[in-house]
Amino acid sequence: VTTLTETKPVEYLNDHIPEPGEVYEVLPGIHWIRMPLPFQLNHINLWLMEEDDGWVLVDTGINDDRTKEIWRDIFGRLLNGKSLKRLICTHAHPDHIGLGGWLHNEYGAELAITREEWTFGRIVSRGPMATKEFYHQYLSQIGVPEDELDNYSRHLESAEHLYEEVPARYERLRDGHSINIGGHSWQVIIGLGHSTEHACLYCEELNVLIAGDQVLPKISPIIMVHSHEPMANPLKDFLDSNEKLRHLPSSVTVLPSHNAPFTGLHARLDQFVEHHDERLETVLDMCAEPLSGLEVSQKLFPQELDHAGMFFATGEAVSHIRYLEYEGKLRRTEHPDGIDRFQRV
Repeated sequence: VTTLTETKPVEYLNDHIPEPGEVYEVLPGIHWIRMPLPFQLNHINLWLMEEDDGWVLVDTGINDDRTKEIWRDIFGRLLNGKSLKRLICTHAHPDHIGLGGWLHNEYGAELAITREEWTFGRIVSRGPMATKEFYHQYLSQIGVPEDELDNYSRHLESAEHLYEEVPARYERLRDGHSINIGGHSWQVIIGLGHSTEHACLYCEELNVLIAGDQVLPKISPIIMVHSHEPMANPLKDFLDSNEKLRHLPSSVTVLPSHNAPFTGLHARLDQFVEHHDERLETVLDMCAEPLSGLEVSQKLFPQELDHAGMFFATGEAVSHIRYLEYEGKLRRTEHPDGIDRFQRV
């Protein structure tokens, strides 16, 4: 049982949402750009800051013609003869680094990112991480029927088109280190669970946290087990690493990658704990009888899902199963059909 303290509720900074192509100064010296995404989550927030000798951009949008066109228009209006000097990517999902290679090649932006995120992005942007058979083996083990394997693995096999090839060189962001942006010191705070080594940036002087996907105001970040690390415990990683953010002031302004800037960081962290506690109890109750990962996901997400949604739902379900398995609350057994099933201890 987690005891939650009384915290300041989540409040949005203002009612303004930038249109695609609009550059909105959300805080002094920090410009908010909202790029469209062709997914159910239909946008990503990006942050642009000016320095004496150039501009610094945080995250990129995905690799598609529309996003490139919007960037060309923005840079044509905004750069004022300065270069796009630096690109900081919070993590290596395609909406955050998909245009990293293009911005490096076209505008000269040097990439700064954590080592594990660079490695992941570099691999994925150059093609599938593994064969179709590898993905099918993992999906079969969690209970996906043979005639559905292609539907569940399609998202994995085609992700590289969302990326321009991630640059071959980068500046490493390290947990606890500071970087200078626009004359201000920003501390790197590493979050885990949603991705392998996600970088948040905190400026004490401005009292601002660029949170990426680690802290979102309306939705919980996707926390999932992947086929290349099937025994991972990303939900524990997520909840544990979020505790580092509790040391920030309750008044901090959070700039998230989705939805709108807000205050009430500590309340949001409490809500994540409550949400996942409830999910874990639900999974535990479901597994009074042996269930596969797929069966758990179908009970957790009974709504109709597209191929990407099916992929994310199974990964989310297995992350909760794995957490409970490591806690000793679920027992895993491999059945003769090759499917792992889980039952409450």
